[in-house]
Amino acid sequence: MQITTLSAHKGETWKIAFDDSDDLQFLHVSIVYAFHLKPGMELSESAWQQVWEAELCRKAYRYGCFLLDRRGYSFREMYHKLEPKYPPEVCLTAVRRLAQGGMINDRVYAEQLAHHYVEVKHYGFYRAKQEMRRRELLDEQIDAALSPYADQMEDVAYELVETKLRRYFEDPSDRKMIEKGKAALARRGFTYGQIKAAVQEFLEAQEQE
Repeated sequence: MQITTLSAHKGETWKIAFDDSDDLQFLHVSIVYAFHLKPGMELSESAWQQVWEAELCRKAYRYGCFLLDRRGYSFREMYHKLEPKYPPEVCLTAVRRLAQGGMINDRVYAEQLAHHYVEVKHYGFYRAKQEMRRRELLDEQIDAALSPYADQMEDVAYELVETKLRRYFEDPSDRKMIEKGKAALARRGFTYGQIKAAVQEFLEAQEQE
């Protein structure tokens, strides 16, 4: 394969064509320079595949950076996000580069999510863990990130009872409403013991007022 066309196209994009095809391909200028491409240069099929894979890796990396500007991603989550657009080996190379650059760090990401789901969303461990698994974090990463909040779960449940779910518990005689409130706490991922303790504490505080 001989390069018959190699010239600037738009911005930092160059166009390239070979003597065996009229089709144009497009490369970033950095790839052109990295492989020392020139008009008239002979390239084997395997050499061209290396060039093209480098271009795809660059694009996948840039797309990963764009996604990370919007929110965090775990290693596996980013890989699967790139997978529909790029070959597996390209996805893996791009995600590894993002991780090496510190833009993807599963431990830090797990800690950020734990803070968000426990302290901001007021979820119990079960619901928080469920949401973090959806971000494709490993169970050991999730457990390590949630462990600092283990002693706070009853307090988090009580805060919900006292604020967002207060309407369910204001009338101690309305057992139906209280059960609805308990169900709401269960959906947020609190255990039976945590729910019972939070509701009992709130009802006792109500009686003393």
